[in-house]
Amino acid sequence: MLKYKLIQLLRIRTGAQQVALGFVTGFFPCWFPTFGAGAALSIGITKLIKGNIVASIISAALGSILWPVLFLMNFKVGKIWRAWADTQTIVADSNIDIVEVEYIETIDSINEWSTMGIDFLVGSIINSLLFTILGYFIIRFILDHYRHSLLRLIRNKGKSF
Repeated sequence: MLKYKLIQLLRIRTGAQQVALGFVTGFFPCWFPTFGAGAALSIGITKLIKGNIVASIISAALGSILWPVLFLMNFKVGKIWRAWADTQTIVADSNIDIVEVEYIETIDSINEWSTMGIDFLVGSIINSLLFTILGYFIIRFILDHYRHSLLRLIRNKGKSF
């Protein structure tokens, strides 16, 4: 079934642009926790920008499989971005007295959770935008230059079994 859909994608005459748009818009919601609505969002976004629906479904399925890796990447990129942003801030006065309170551990715990959420959100925004833009150009380049080679490879692979 997947082989048939890949051959169908590579044989589309409308151009690499629609297929590339389908792939990247299908993968875009995978960077965010959509709680099962990712495939529907992928199809909706793809229809909105007139991309290829089959490519969107394939990349949404791939994104569902890769979700744990994407989740970790969001945290890592968000943490790197926050560390960079912290070095860019100007400290107005470093001689501020800090008041000691009994509930400092609770406050630290709440602060840590909110920091993790911000790291995830910032990382998912950066990753989704970056990988969507880069992915579009990479997929379009591959389809423009290697479409026939990929088509032959997929067709011949089935015959050798």
